Amino acid sequence: MVIGLTILAVGTSLPEIFITITSAIDGHSDLIIGNAIGSCICNFLFVIGITSLIRPVKFDKRIINRHLPIGMIAMLLLLFLGNTEKLGDAQTITRGQGVILIFSTILYIIYSIYEEKKIHNEKADEEMIKEVKSKENYSIFSIIIYTILGILGLKLGSDFVVDNSVAVANTLGLSERFIGTTIVALGTALPEIITGIISARKKETDLLLGNISGSNIINLCLLIGLGAVINPLTFATDFNFSIIILMIVTIFLQFVTTINKNSELNRKSGLMLIIIYFIYIFCIS
Repeated sequence: MVIGLTILAVGTSLPEIFITITSAIDGHSDLIIGNAIGSCICNFLFVIGITSLIRPVKFDKRIINRHLPIGMIAMLLLLFLGNTEKLGDAQTITRGQGVILIFSTILYIIYSIYEEKKIHNEKADEEMIKEVKSKENYSIFSIIIYTILGILGLKLGSDFVVDNSVAVANTLGLSERFIGTTIVALGTALPEIITGIISARKKETDLLLGNISGSNIINLCLLIGLGAVINPLTFATDFNFSIIILMIVTIFLQFVTTINKNSELNRKSGLMLIIIYFIYIFCIS
């Protein structure tokens, strides 16, 4: 779960990170914030919904009691910062506020690692490290090459996504806000969708839930913070609605898994999440 909360969360958020950098440089605030919030909603509704259709998803107590509430704090922080500062007539997330969001991400990752260390003793950690090392078949050279190729691919892909998303928005008369919250968000959530399907088949849903919880906090804090540091972001009032929806969904997930004695999200609840996702898309269109 801690791998999902930290390493995997950052890894599956790399598409959003690269799109954020490209969008910030080009001054597409709506695309950045829409993608960040839209990806979170997609993760909670569509990704968990799809996964639970394959296999009921069991929520770890730490996810329910600690990480979902931390996610709520991140949402409230974004809601507060987005409606505090004004640049001219527009609500703005400033560079200083962006630093606060990035610092919040660092604190969250440190907390996640500290929490895991507190639970597992050193002997268990050493055994886990040995197990991971024994399964490692790649040389350092191969890892470096794959990493460089992956980063280049993400850079080219992010340029492609941003440029064409703006072109689609202009051609169809849609707002960048809508494109970012829907099409781009769904596209950049593909790593989480694949992770969900694999984790469900391997009965390792802790990895999925850790990944989604971590990814959502990283999306809200790191992505928007990074974008604001590069170029202050205009925060449209419509984003308040999406953040409130995200908060309601978080409360719903906590409620459903708490009343279930096994802390599971069954197929019926998963189907409900998918239906809610498409209703949300319809409402913002």
